Amino acid sequence: MRKWKWIHKWFSLILGVFVILWAISGIVLNHRQLLSSVDVSRNWLPEAYQYNNWNNAAIRGGIQLGGDSLLIYGNVGIWLTDTSFSSYQSFNQGIKIGSDSRKINKLFKSRQGNIFAASQSGLYLFSNWEQKWQRIPLDLHDNRIVDITARGDKMVFLSRSEIIIADDDRKAVEFDLIELPRAIDDDGRVSLFRTLWVLHSGEIYGTAGVLLVDLLAVLLVFLVVSGFIYFFYPKWIKSRRNKAKSVKAWVNQLRFNQKWHNKIGIWIVGFLIFNTLTGIFLRPPLLIAIADSKVGKIPFSTLSDPNPWHDKLRLIHWNESGGYWLIGTNEGLYKARADMSGPLIPFKTQPPLSVMGINVFEQLQTEMFVVGSFNGLFLWQPGSDYVRDMITGEVPEVKTSAGSPIGTHMISGMIRLPGRNLVFDYNRGLINKHIAMPPAISDAPMPLWNLALEVHTGRFFQGVMGDFYILIIPLFGLALLLILSSGLIRWWKKYQHRKPI
Repeated sequence: MRKWKWIHKWFSLILGVFVILWAISGIVLNHRQLLSSVDVSRNWLPEAYQYNNWNNAAIRGGIQLGGDSLLIYGNVGIWLTDTSFSSYQSFNQGIKIGSDSRKINKLFKSRQGNIFAASQSGLYLFSNWEQKWQRIPLDLHDNRIVDITARGDKMVFLSRSEIIIADDDRKAVEFDLIELPRAIDDDGRVSLFRTLWVLHSGEIYGTAGVLLVDLLAVLLVFLVVSGFIYFFYPKWIKSRRNKAKSVKAWVNQLRFNQKWHNKIGIWIVGFLIFNTLTGIFLRPPLLIAIADSKVGKIPFSTLSDPNPWHDKLRLIHWNESGGYWLIGTNEGLYKARADMSGPLIPFKTQPPLSVMGINVFEQLQTEMFVVGSFNGLFLWQPGSDYVRDMITGEVPEVKTSAGSPIGTHMISGMIRLPGRNLVFDYNRGLINKHIAMPPAISDAPMPLWNLALEVHTGRFFQGVMGDFYILIIPLFGLALLLILSSGLIRWWKKYQHRKPI
């Protein structure tokens, strides 16, 4: 009994503040759209989170408008500059306020000269008359638009689940929503990682599930705070008594906290243990053990969505010479028929792609593409065995999904200019040229949601712990399991002791 008391008390005292931190950051992660306008100054954050040399995915790409005018875009929004990068002007007017809402996945200039923006907060069209962006309303469950392309006089927009097709016309109000057919290698199962993810966040049962997990987080914070009160109050009460001060209010509060700490703890301990277990498998090294596993879809949940590509789509490109669509997903690259009928076919040979997304996709010439992700930058020829690392010139090793989701070069963007390409690495920034980053851009804040993600995944502490930060989540999760289990064991033994014989 004493060892469980010791574990419950001292583990809680040492890790209590971190438990609160993880609980609050988890609540923030569950409400991205609600908090999308809330930013945090990077000056308050460690050096790794400050912009330097266009790092941290500041730039994803750029499009030329004519002459030497150039629009660059990425996590810093949209900026108008020139091909010599001599001046910069914000081009974000009309886009929803907040650095998270202004994360731009793609800019596209159509044949008619219309400029579209695919952003975290939706699809935008630039109005030459008003000189600002106008949001195009789309009836989507998820407003995020991840890619834009065109085929003939048709515009094609990609959400994370559907394809939207419209005329390249400013007056167009009709949109065709297309759900892609399943792939030939689709067995109707989902990844265990995705299943644990939606269970951990509560998304498994939509808004109701998310709010339930939020409530668990709030109650967990109460358990920590009430535990602190239970530890410190007796000493403070004794000190006040010795000084002949009133202690009634303090005693009442101590009794209230002790009573509800035990009651609430017993009511939710099972849920907290389950949520902790699902969480520690979402980060390396335990993630490696489940990376290749698939399970059946849980009935009557968000996982049982009839759309086989729900939350999986990342890229679309019309291959004119081949007469087919290239579809990029979080599970690889696929070929789709021109009319998007029939099953999608995975390419036999593909460049190594990070599950964190495709950040660069450019067609250099007929049947030759540049593909970049956090696994590197590659030349790829669909339909053949040709894949080359553009930086080393070597043939890449075939990796399984159980491997690291990042490579030596974490490619976050590329700008194609006449006679040169500017390549951006997430950590190092611009790697093949020096272009000064102006204060107007480098001082851009960080979305609160992204800060919460860094804290919740443990990456925020990498500057202090180095590569050992990867062990934070499994070790912290194990410690939290010990806290919860020891509390349950102590309650059970006391309950058994009180039971009448």
